[in-house]
Amino acid sequence: MRNQQPKGKRLVVAVTAGVCALSAAVSQANNDNGGLVLEEVVVTAQKRAETLSDVPISVAVLGEDMLATRGVDTLTDIGANVPNLYVNASPNSPTSVRLFVRGIGQNDVQLTQDPSVALYLDGVYIGTSIGAGFEGVDVDRLEVLRGPQGTLYGRNASGGAVNIVTRRANVEELEFRQSLTGGNRGIFKSNTVVNLPLSDKAAVKLNYFHTQHDGLVENTGPGENFGIKDNDSLVLDVRLEPTEDIIVDYRYEQAKGKSSQLYEQVTEASGGFLSALTETTQVSSERLGSVESAREIAENSLEIDAHSLFLTWEANDDMTVKSISSWREFENDYYSDPLATSVGDYTLLGGGVGSPSYAASRADFEQFSQEIQLIGETESLDYAVGLYYYQNEASQDAVGSMLLATPRSTDLASIENKSLAAFAQVTYLPDFMDKRWSVTVGGRYSKDSRQADRVNYNLVGGGFSASYDKDFTNFTPSITLGFDVTDNANVYGKVVSGFRAGGTSQRSANEALFSEGFEEEDILSYELGYKGSMWNQRARLNLAVFHMELDGLQTSVQTGATPGERDFLPLDGNTIQGFEFDLGLLLAEDLTLSFNYGYLDTELGAESIDSAAGTFMLSDEMSFAPETSYTASLDYSLALDNGALNFNLNYAYKDEVSSSTSAADETIIDDYNVLGAAVSWSDIHLGDTSGSMTLMLWGKNLTDEEYANVAVSSWDIFGAGTTTIFGEPRTIGLTVSYSY
Repeated sequence: MRNQQPKGKRLVVAVTAGVCALSAAVSQANNDNGGLVLEEVVVTAQKRAETLSDVPISVAVLGEDMLATRGVDTLTDIGANVPNLYVNASPNSPTSVRLFVRGIGQNDVQLTQDPSVALYLDGVYIGTSIGAGFEGVDVDRLEVLRGPQGTLYGRNASGGAVNIVTRRANVEELEFRQSLTGGNRGIFKSNTVVNLPLSDKAAVKLNYFHTQHDGLVENTGPGENFGIKDNDSLVLDVRLEPTEDIIVDYRYEQAKGKSSQLYEQVTEASGGFLSALTETTQVSSERLGSVESAREIAENSLEIDAHSLFLTWEANDDMTVKSISSWREFENDYYSDPLATSVGDYTLLGGGVGSPSYAASRADFEQFSQEIQLIGETESLDYAVGLYYYQNEASQDAVGSMLLATPRSTDLASIENKSLAAFAQVTYLPDFMDKRWSVTVGGRYSKDSRQADRVNYNLVGGGFSASYDKDFTNFTPSITLGFDVTDNANVYGKVVSGFRAGGTSQRSANEALFSEGFEEEDILSYELGYKGSMWNQRARLNLAVFHMELDGLQTSVQTGATPGERDFLPLDGNTIQGFEFDLGLLLAEDLTLSFNYGYLDTELGAESIDSAAGTFMLSDEMSFAPETSYTASLDYSLALDNGALNFNLNYAYKDEVSSSTSAADETIIDDYNVLGAAVSWSDIHLGDTSGSMTLMLWGKNLTDEEYANVAVSSWDIFGAGTTTIFGEPRTIGLTVSYSY
């Protein structure tokens, strides 16, 4: 059971904190700012470049400097830095990323199910959470859009969206950047960026990135350490500007990575059915830095190839036509031994001696997408309309899986999906009251075709071969009403909808459930927001309060004999409510404070759920939905005769969360807080040498907090009551960079 303050009391405390912060800023509104103002933040959350204060969406932005000072290299690093966002890796595959926004996410990563949080790289949708990431790309900023984005982003954004925005090649100047990073646990990174103008109408940019570390947990047994990384990526950008009105961008990405599974530590033993036949060793509630595996820990591999073509035509001063074409594929071989230090003797059950459960899988995936956008404005209208097409083909083969120390039979799934969509969003600015009012209406019509085949002979007593084939259509409308209270403050209210397409489970152990699949997930969100600058633009506050109703929640439950045999069962009547606020203060010329807060209250629609495989009990709330989460950051810069000294101190807190909506799998992951810091000497000029250098000493989790990212009770049957994947221990590094 949770040990915490009543929700009502915590809500009052949180709202009071926000009101006090706002009141403090307002009380200073008449002070002279001495020419100091917070920099405006530009985002593309609505398919066009806009200042953050003008966008009626709860958006968290992580810029280039923030990414550097907080050591953010991958998507899994951003979870602690954004309230109401939770990010962790899948226990089965360390290259898979699970994103949860406002409690909505994909807990069970499968090729046959869409993510709930859409991931975009320069406007290109990444169709699966497997192999997702952004190492190697020249990132300008990350935008986290909280709440349903059904109109502009489609079926895959019922929880929200994450936009990764990179720097393109430019024709204006030669640029060279090189950074080298070293740190504990054998961390080494090298990032090289070269931008080369070929003429005033053409340029190429090359980005090569290498990263490696020795692992998070030492393995004194056979094979690799747990959580190793050895990745290389190459990105080529080409820009052509044949006329003043046309820009052509081509992007090619090739990435190759080696890794190993994360260590699933047994933190609590139990007396499960097979515990008497299983020797469970190295049980500890404290994070272990070194363990001895019973079997060889194999090396995973991931290869990605991607091509993207962007065409932008400025048809006139008020209208832009964009085309985004993309093709992407990956191959991923990964190995998972969740009870790596356990050995069992299962001969009495017809099995062998050795691994309780072991998976060796191969996933192949390729996707193609095409989007056409028409973006423009008139005297009283802003509009964005478009057409979208997407298709993918994929397969996953458990080529070397074992159960009870015995090789398993064929376990193969293949899919083919297609999606068509048309969307439009129009903002009307009526003439009265100096155009302070705005009305935005939008809608998206989607048609999805989903097919899957499953051959599964890993079941006790036999197996099955089955097919799934269904189509889905959906219309997601939205309406937003905005009002500019002052020139520097606005309020908005909106009702938006979103959905996640139906599908089936590639790991189903039930022929009927696989063939029938699951229906779509629908969400309706009501949101009120405030965005404003105060204290003569030295303070900025963004606030959003929301209530969401979710039907058809695709609940992952164990329907077979093993934890890996699962189906998605629909659950109606779920509710999510809460708020976020982001506060920025320019306290002095070189001193900035930011504080970001999120609150969530989630409730499932029933205590149990029925299916052809039986009745399953549910937990009380949605998984990975922390009731309270917040971050704070203090930045100070001191000018020197040669460059500047920059100091950053950052802190993040996440409340405890439930690990699963299924009671059979649920564990409570404790709350945690992490402290980070960075000190840099930037813009160092070496005599008459061109360019400048930067030295940065940075640290993450400086207090060496022992916290869990993932915890499950799925292996209770073998005597492992709880297995835990811990977050990264204290990490300290030095980055040396040169820019020209």
